[in-house]
This record gives sequence, C-alpha cells and structure tokens, in this order.
Amino acid sequence: MRFPKWSWRQKLIITSLLCLVLPSVITLVLTGFYTKNELRNKAVDKAEQSLEVADLYESNIMKDMVNAFNSIQYDSEMITDLRVAWNKYKKDNTGTVDFFSFKQITEKLERITFFGGKTYVTILLPGGLYFSNYSTYKNDLKYMYGEPWLQDLSKEPMNTTSWLGTQQNYVRADAEKAPNLVTIVRTFQLYNNGVNAYIILSKPEEQFSQIFAKYASDQVMMVLDAKGRIISHTDPEQIGQSFRAERSSTGAFDIVKWNGLEYISVKHPLPFASWSMQSLTPYESVTSKIGNIFSYVFVLQIIFFMLFAIVLFYFLNQWTKPIMRLARTAAKVEKGLLQERSKVKGQDEVGHLGLAFDSMLDRVGEMIHQIEWEQSRKRMAELELLQAQINPHFLFNTLNSIRLQAILSGKHDIADNIGSLSTLLRMTINRNNEFVPLHEEVGTIEHYMRLMNFRHSEGVELHTNLASDTLLESIPRFTLQPLVENAYIHGLQQKQGEISISAWKQSGFLYIQIKDSGIGLTEEKMLEIQSGSPVSGIGLKNVKERLQIIYGDVFAMEMCSSVGSGLTITLRIPLTIREENRDVPSHAGR
Repeated sequence: MRFPKWSWRQKLIITSLLCLVLPSVITLVLTGFYTKNELRNKAVDKAEQSLEVADLYESNIMKDMVNAFNSIQYDSEMITDLRVAWNKYKKDNTGTVDFFSFKQITEKLERITFFGGKTYVTILLPGGLYFSNYSTYKNDLKYMYGEPWLQDLSKEPMNTTSWLGTQQNYVRADAEKAPNLVTIVRTFQLYNNGVNAYIILSKPEEQFSQIFAKYASDQVMMVLDAKGRIISHTDPEQIGQSFRAERSSTGAFDIVKWNGLEYISVKHPLPFASWSMQSLTPYESVTSKIGNIFSYVFVLQIIFFMLFAIVLFYFLNQWTKPIMRLARTAAKVEKGLLQERSKVKGQDEVGHLGLAFDSMLDRVGEMIHQIEWEQSRKRMAELELLQAQINPHFLFNTLNSIRLQAILSGKHDIADNIGSLSTLLRMTINRNNEFVPLHEEVGTIEHYMRLMNFRHSEGVELHTNLASDTLLESIPRFTLQPLVENAYIHGLQQKQGEISISAWKQSGFLYIQIKDSGIGLTEEKMLEIQSGSPVSGIGLKNVKERLQIIYGDVFAMEMCSSVGSGLTITLRIPLTIREENRDVPSHAGR
C-alpha cells in the first residue's frame, strides 16, 4: 500500500489537527477512566456505609439472642423451676404436665424483651418436656427431639451454641406471616453431669432483612453463614441457597458475576458463628452514569474542536504562504534558475529566512568562482607534494650509496653509522603506522645509541632484556627514544655508563623499564618533574601526557631515583589487541 506524498503544508495541517484531536481523545479516555473509578469508589463507599449500619443492626440482634441465652441459663430461679418441673414430670410418668402449675416459667419467658421484635423461645428438657413463650396449641414440638441438628448438638460439649441459620417457621400460628426463622440453639444441664437440655431461640427472618431495604434500596444485601448459604435476603426465594459468585476482577473492590449479572461486591464479617454480610451493587447502574457523563463531555469536545479547527485553518493559511513561496523558489533554483528570488520580507523568522535565502543566492555566483580558484590552487599543491615526496627517496638512496662506498673502502664503522642514520631518518619520516612492535622500537633505540656514541665518542652501553612474549606487543612510535635520550644526556651527562631496557608482562599489562647508572635525582627535583613544571623534564612530561591521551587512566609511569644511584622509569601499558591486521591498543580512547 502506497501512501501519498504530502506537502509540508498538508503535514502541518494534519499535525495540527492531530494535536487537537489527540488531547481531546486522551482527555475523554482519562476523564472516562477517572470518572469510572470515582463512581466505583463512591459506590463502594456507599456500600461500606450501608454495611456498617446494617452490620450494627444485625450484630445487635445476634448479641441480644446470646444475652437471652445467658439470662435463661444463668437465672437460678429459672433453673430451679425447670428442675422441679422436670422431676414432677418424671414422677408422674404420664407424659403430660400441668402447665398451670409451672405458669411462672412461661411468664418469665414471656417477660424477656428482645431487640428487633418478636422472638420465639423454646426450652427442651429431657424426656419430652418443653416450655415456650408462645402458644403450643395444636403445635406439638416433640418432633424437635428427633431433628438431625439436635442429635448432632447432643454430641458436642456442654454450653455449645449452634447457629442453625434459616429454617421453616415451626410456630403454626405465625407460619403464614413469617415463613422463615433464624434459629440458634444452646445446650445446658439441669444438674451437673446430668442429661442435656436445650434452649432454642428463633427470630423471624424479616427482622434481619428489613434493614436492607431501608438503608440500601439500590443494593442487594444478604447475610451468609460460614458455608456461604444465604441466611437472610430481601427475596425469600434466595434464602437457603448457596451464594456462588464468579469473581471477574479484584483490586480495591471485587467485581462478581451472580445470576448472570455483574455486581460490585463488598463484604463485612459478623461477630458470631463466622457469619458475614454481603453487599452487591449492580455494575450496570454505575456504568450507565459513566455513559451519560461521557456523552455530555464528548459533545462539548466536538463543539470546541470545530471552533478551534476553523481558527486554526485561517491562521495556518496566513502563516504558510511565505514558506510555500520559499519552497517554489527553491524548486526553481534546483532546476538551475539561479536568478530567481523569493522576495519574502518581514520582521519575523520567516522574513529573516527569505532574506537569508535571497542573500545566499546572491553569493552562489561568488562561491562558484571561489571554488574554481581553490581547485586550481589544490592542483598546484598536489604537484608540490609530489615533488616533496621525491626528496626523501633521493636522500635515502644517496645515503645508501655512501654506505656502500664506505663498506667497499673497508670503513665499516662509518658504514654502520650511515646505516643507523638512514634507519633513524626513515623511522622519523615514515608516518604510516602510529604503533610499532616493541622489538622494532628497541631496534630504533640501538641505532640512536650508535649515533650518539659516535657524536660524543663515549662508550655508553645499552643492555636489553626483553621477555620473548613482549617482542610483538605494539607501543606508540618513539615512546622510548625520549626516555633514553633523557638518560643519556641528563642522567649520564654524556659520559660513560650503562642504560638498560627491560620488558615483561604481568596481570594484563606490559611493563617497560628504562634504567641508567647516572647521577640520579634529588627528592626536590623528582617532585618538580612529577608536578609537571614546564622547565623541568620536558621529554618525560611529553611522553607521559602522550601515553595518557592514548591509554587513559589505565596507563601509569613510575620514577624511582636517589642521588648517585641513577634513575629508573617504569611504564605500565595495557596489552594490545590485533585488529584489521594492525596493532591497536585495547584501552585506546578511554
């Protein structure tokens, strides 16, 4: 797929439009995201507040039921009356009891007040004797002795409280009005180590759920037991069902999917029986608000975009006219019409650009003549350079001819000196390689020493001790010559003595040591040279600075001397690597 070639003006317009559109889109996205989070957080905060109110209400109901257990179980008069009733019931052995004889038990049960409204209290004694605070007419409760939950509770330790949860109303008179009861049971004993008796407390489930509709009309709230079964719910059909919700995302809050719908879920634990309260806020009700806000913001963005686009087109057209004129002029100049001028004027940057462009065209002719003149001068310089290259070759050939004549005449010392001079001149003039092998550099030093001894008629001896693995290591050209010259002239003072050059490898470095048997240096002179004084040790300073430029901080030069014991200079150079058929320092340029 080919994209059209857009002009600069089109690119500017499109870029400007993008600069308008992208911030708007980003603003919409960020606004939507921020608004969505805010609405979610507000929904969660509202659910939390509703749960706190409902939690307090439900906790008070549950605490009140537990307190009712305690008021019955630890009331000595009540326990005494129950013992008397149970003993008489056993003694009569008729299976019946004169409830009027034990009316005080029923009256005490009826006088117990409960938070939240009506509460059914049932006391089951062994052998089928029971008491309640409600009418048992046509409501035989003996079936409760065979209930599975009672059989399971009989196996538990004494004073165990069992939160049964929701069950059908066993009080026939109220079953139609309150079909479900929330029941808890506790075991106790009339006598120590006696048989179990049971206290059963039941509250209509509506007392638990009435708070939901009052404080959370736009939420789904419920009470769950430890296994996730619904204990209380505004929808009676949900009571007793297992709350199975698929969690689709987590974070500061949960989003769950239940009965095919998504909800924002908030959960609070209750203080008893590992029960909890669950709040579900329909996710769609939150997102619908986001959609309305987003639509409103989007319409405003479109209106502002249209207004800005109109203003932008007008100003872009005014601003780009001079630049388009410059572009057309440049196209004509490219075709060779050097007499064209843009004639763009003004005090702004574009005006200065047009003036500079026209001035540049005026100077093009002058530059053409200048280039022609420079090319002529360049050809002359190349001819002169060629002539200059002939002179060194002529000099080397002449020296070799003189050396051959000296050999033929039997003057071998003169021939050797001429050969050393020729070699030294060739090394000085040849600039092809900045780096040379160590053995070649030392060979140059040997030629230099021969010439110096010839000049001064002194027998200065040069000793070399180069490790075999150092001979081919590359070092910068003329690294050692200034150091040897310093030792010859200043150390030995051009008198007889010894100069030694040693080289070895150690720990990735090449060590080169130049040592003389001269007069040595005082401590003050050493400090003066090491401080870089411009009047002392110029040769040493130049070598050190040159090698530091090439190798960086990994290079080091140490000097050791005392008066009368000569000077020892040790160079520490990083080992070189061979690259593209030439030696290059591995740390060069650092």
